[in-house]
Order: sequence, then structure tokens, then C-alpha cells
Amino acid sequence: MALQQHQTLHVILRLTLLSVIAASTVMAIIATLMYPPLLTMPNSTSYILKLVIMLLFYGILVLRATSPATDQTILRVGTLFGLAACILEIVHILVENFGHLNARTETISTGIFMAGLFILFALSGYVVTRDKGNIASGMWCGSWSAVVCMLIVITYGLSQLFWSFETMEKHNVGNPDFIRTGWSDLHAFVIADIFEAGFKILFVGLVAGMIFGCCGAVAAKLLFKKIKV
Repeated sequence: MALQQHQTLHVILRLTLLSVIAASTVMAIIATLMYPPLLTMPNSTSYILKLVIMLLFYGILVLRATSPATDQTILRVGTLFGLAACILEIVHILVENFGHLNARTETISTGIFMAGLFILFALSGYVVTRDKGNIASGMWCGSWSAVVCMLIVITYGLSQLFWSFETMEKHNVGNPDFIRTGWSDLHAFVIADIFEAGFKILFVGLVAGMIFGCCGAVAAKLLFKKIKV
């Protein structure tokens, strides 16, 4: 019975996250095809390719992490903290897009939300290491939390291209990044900017998950070592 539940968790996570990756990839392709002028902008293909390559890399990670050999505790704890981090980050996106914050307040808000994400990744590593006594397990749990979180967040972010485009376009008027591209088409920039943000979220999120998962694991190791003494 326990073995069957173990296998069921792995299968559910694998199918769910691969579906999320497929949905993100399809939305990126549709968004590109719906606005052909995007492809005429300088270096526009790099925005698309970087995101697609990162999504494929995450697909490999999901397949590897949900193999039967992976400890169920790591997947279970990592998924729970990843979902909590995902909710936090989506709230952050909503505040950023619809909160009408000034530049200083937006910077402070971003810092607070980012700190919250890192704390959740660290807590996942802490919890697993407390139970397993293994720092490596804590690091991988933090990484898995980031994988779950970032995949759902990027899917949500891409979905905004279909239901909140006007709001994002207004938000990007006067954006220094738009000026730096040298592009003249704000519509194309908004699409490319979402692609670029998705790439950065997937890349930085995974690294942050590993680092803070490891920090949480080390904290658990040191704390329980002191308790034993």
C-alpha cells in the first residue's frame, strides 16, 4: 500500500508539472504567432529561444526528480513549500501590475516578497534535514520547491498576455528596458519582456532554491547538533 502511494505521488507530480510546462510552451508560441511583428524586432528570437530552452531543461529536471528513486519526503515537503511560494509570488505579480505603486514602494515591495520566497525555500530544506539529518536532502528539497513554484508562476505570467495585456502595456510605458532595446514597438516589447522575465525567473529561482535550501539544511543540522549536546 505504501509503495503504491509512493508511486502515485511521483506520477501525479510528473504529469501535472509536464502539463504545466507544455501549457507554458504553447502559450509562448501562440503569443508569438498572434503578433508577427515581434519577429521583426532586433534579437527578438533570442527572447523566445532562451525561454523555450529553459522550459525544456525544467522538463528534464521534472522527469529526473519524479523517478521512483527520489525520496517521497523530499517531493512531498518540497511541493508543499513550492505551492506556498507560488501563491506568494503570484500575489507579488498582482500587486506589481494592479497596485499602482510608485518606484520606491515597488522596489521595497519586491524586496519583501523576494525575502518571503527565500525563507520558504530555506524552510523546506530545514524541514527535510530535520527529519532526514542530511544536508544534501535539504538542498534538493529547496531546489524542488523552486521548480514547483517557478513553473506555476511562469505559466501564470504567460497567461497574462491573453487576459491582462493592456494593463501590462500601460505598466511598461516609459520602461527604461524598452528604451534600451531601441525598439519602436511597445506591443512587441511587452511580449518579449514577459519571455525574458520567465527565463530569469526559471534560472534565478532554481539557483535560489538550491542556495537557500542548503542554508536551511545547514541551520537544521547546527540547531539539532546543539540540542543533542
